Amino acid sequence: QAYNCLIHFYKRPRYPNITMAATDLENQTQALAALSTGRRHLLELDIPAAVESLGEACKLMSGAFGEKAPECAEAYFHYGKARLEMARLESGDNDSVDETDTIKDGESEKSDDQEEEGETREASADKEAAKSVIDSAEGENKEVEDEDDPSNFQLAWEMLDLAKIVLTEQLEGEKNNEVKTTIEKDLCETFLTLGEVSLENKNYVQAVEDLSLCLDWLKASWPSDSRSIAETHYLLGVALGFHMKYEEAIASLKAAIAVLDSRIKNLNSESPDEIEEITEIVSLKIPKIKEELDRLRNERRRSSQTSQHDN
Repeated sequence: QAYNCLIHFYKRPRYPNITMAATDLENQTQALAALSTGRRHLLELDIPAAVESLGEACKLMSGAFGEKAPECAEAYFHYGKARLEMARLESGDNDSVDETDTIKDGESEKSDDQEEEGETREASADKEAAKSVIDSAEGENKEVEDEDDPSNFQLAWEMLDLAKIVLTEQLEGEKNNEVKTTIEKDLCETFLTLGEVSLENKNYVQAVEDLSLCLDWLKASWPSDSRSIAETHYLLGVALGFHMKYEEAIASLKAAIAVLDSRIKNLNSESPDEIEEITEIVSLKIPKIKEELDRLRNERRRSSQTSQHDN
């Protein structure tokens, strides 16, 4: 269930040096500091440090506000995301935060994290260093860890699912339209990341469900040339392809390209920042989608040939 991760969190002293603050105010201050530090570590791709800081933030937040308090949703989400990245490092998957985090990237609003992103992209080389840290830690801890401990993928899904529950309940009770819009945005990003976890776990039915919900929200509230819509179309296409829904998958990937083509036309080619974005889309994003399109077309052809042969 959604709370398994928190039960696991408390069942053994993962962070033995952390003690709960004497007052709620001190507790909240520590929690916010840990959350801020963890988010910075995520941007810098220092994943082991992000997991530690964000895990601490979740413990302190839930202690100060209660496990299902709205204040905890952000910590749960980022801790789940950090666990997903840790799992990817363990499995050798190079797709990480800098390649899939597009909900807040390339849009009209730029958060503080995005402003830091330009300074931290050079830290991509830290992936290999982080992998070494993980391998070393695993070697030291393997003998003492309980065999029943959940995997990083499992912890990621449980934390993200808990964030989804908190945000959904908050959305249902919210009357302020501006606040509702913010919650919907956070909920959409949570569904997107849940979809990524399901993809990694080869749970393609669940991935399609979560990504479809995210896409519906995005289409209803974001500009039609949003890169977030394009990215979600792409991930949905990948999920549908693995689910052998080839026609739907190809249509979704084509839709992703169409959104990016529209964005290129709408960008100002005289702005240095937008020239950089155009270059990234043309040289990296669209070729990646076309490569997946070619793969799916080949898979569809082989599937059709196999079916004809069987008949």
